[in-house]
Amino acid sequence: MNDNIGIYLTCSIVIACIFQYMSMPPDLIVLKPNFLLLNTLAWIIFVPKRFGIGFSATMGLIYDLISGSSVGINMISFTLTSAIPVYLIGWLSYFSLKQRSLFILAIILFFEVFSSFLYSFFDIPINLVQIFLVSITSVFLWPILDICMRKILRNEATHHSHL
Repeated sequence: MNDNIGIYLTCSIVIACIFQYMSMPPDLIVLKPNFLLLNTLAWIIFVPKRFGIGFSATMGLIYDLISGSSVGINMISFTLTSAIPVYLIGWLSYFSLKQRSLFILAIILFFEVFSSFLYSFFDIPINLVQIFLVSITSVFLWPILDICMRKILRNEATHHSHL
């Protein structure tokens, strides 16, 4: 892979962070997709040789730091959540876009339930409806990320083969 991957990675993390913490009306906040987790999963699924559990733990720590939540909750949640695609990467490469979208729905649901479980230990209120709404809106965003990642990697492979 070319060094341009680092530029794409940095840009995608910055964009995901901006979208993650962009203000929304209080009534619509339950519909906001988990941009940072989707971005993390996309890099793990599409570039598994360079990104894995350590990358996911780092992204979870970033999520903890910029969200102001208890340090470690999202780090643990991101790490456990990303372990699933890391373990199943051989199968995921053969999945169609629809199958990957269903997989992402299950992963986001797992993440939301697990992180809510961890938040409950700190007596942080949990909105159970938000678990499902975030998962649904995240899965609607996934095809865009999926297509963009495949295009980036295809362009990188074409650019790299010309060198």
